[in-house]
Amino acid sequence: MIRWIIFSTLSAGLLYGLYSLTFRRDRWLKLNQWYLLIALPFSTLLPFLPLPDIFASASQPIVPAEKFMVTLNEIDITASSSTQTIRLMDILPEAYLIGLALCLAWLMFQMAAQAVLVVKLRRKHTVYGAGDGFDIPRRASLILTDDNTAPYSFFNQIVVGTHGLSDEELHCILAHESHHVRGFHSFDLLFARMLCCMAWFNPFVWLMTRELRAVQEFQADAASLGACGREDYLHLLYRQVTGTGYGHITNNFQSINIKKRIVMMNKTKTRFGAWKVLAALPVVALLTMVGCKPATEKAVDQEEIPFEYSGEDKSAPMDADTDQVFQLVEVDPEFPGGMEALTKYLSENIKYPEQAKKDKIQGRVYISFVVEKDGSVADAKVLRGIGGGCDEEALRVVNAMPKWTPGKMRNTPVRVQFNLPVAFKLQ
Repeated sequence: MIRWIIFSTLSAGLLYGLYSLTFRRDRWLKLNQWYLLIALPFSTLLPFLPLPDIFASASQPIVPAEKFMVTLNEIDITASSSTQTIRLMDILPEAYLIGLALCLAWLMFQMAAQAVLVVKLRRKHTVYGAGDGFDIPRRASLILTDDNTAPYSFFNQIVVGTHGLSDEELHCILAHESHHVRGFHSFDLLFARMLCCMAWFNPFVWLMTRELRAVQEFQADAASLGACGREDYLHLLYRQVTGTGYGHITNNFQSINIKKRIVMMNKTKTRFGAWKVLAALPVVALLTMVGCKPATEKAVDQEEIPFEYSGEDKSAPMDADTDQVFQLVEVDPEFPGGMEALTKYLSENIKYPEQAKKDKIQGRVYISFVVEKDGSVADAKVLRGIGGGCDEEALRVVNAMPKWTPGKMRNTPVRVQFNLPVAFKLQ
């Protein structure tokens, strides 16, 4: 989880910084919208994405199969240190889930409250459609109230308070809110808000969501200028700024600074604005190589297990008296009761050495051993140790293991090599 938090925050920060430097001040609004809609899920889900083959071949060394040996799951052995501390990793999952639950609950409350309000307005006031002479999308519903309710759109519902409105101003407002409906802006914001809940700890995801809201308002402003003229629309915005109006022309989720909207309306597209997207390509490539998980994860790295195995000739007949040690077999050996029982056995029998606790020694001890044809454990040795008595303790308990169910090749019991990583951790 800590890897996801770090990489998602860094990637979102880089993509938001790139947007602020190159895209934000330009009037390529559709390009800005798509950049943000792609950057939000990419930065949030980046560590979960598999590394593409084009990057995997360049970033991962090719390791021969004979370098690998069967490795059991890592077993954690913990002990209390002399100074009791609460480790961040211990409380991180719980803290994340609490934040996620609170954020989702608040979002659901907002959505439910808005939906209930729209239902009440539909019952109280007349609902109009495109066939009633209003210039709105066919799938949209228009609710006109006789008070000064601030106009907004909620998915395909448009609400406008008509008190003090002229027909021209109503036309401008409907052009604005209709663009929100046609552009599915409520769905975009809901998608962004859900990503914000998933990455509630990431400030850059929230900032990009705010930028997405601003871009949607800029797009709706541009649609209004084309429908009712610049002077009439700017006059309507001026009424909002001076307080002589009755509310903001906005969709339900946000309120964007009027000054920014006026500045954006007066801008023109730069000639090479669309080419700015090329600046994002090296950033995305770098983040993909660093942040994505490997497409194929190996259980053991060749540096961890310094053994080589020449392999077996599966075409040769199986000799029941062979003393060959296998790494890959048709039927794996099994500890009595399975892996759960093995984990329990090791956890209950390995004692954290006092010297290691005193010296605050932590790390992994790698033990190699052979499961014999009769299931007994033999040739146990330390591949890599950490000292402080941890190596000897792990080796002692492995040597004391009960008999396993032996591995088999062609229904013949054979000797099988295993590697066992044991993690010693202080709490």
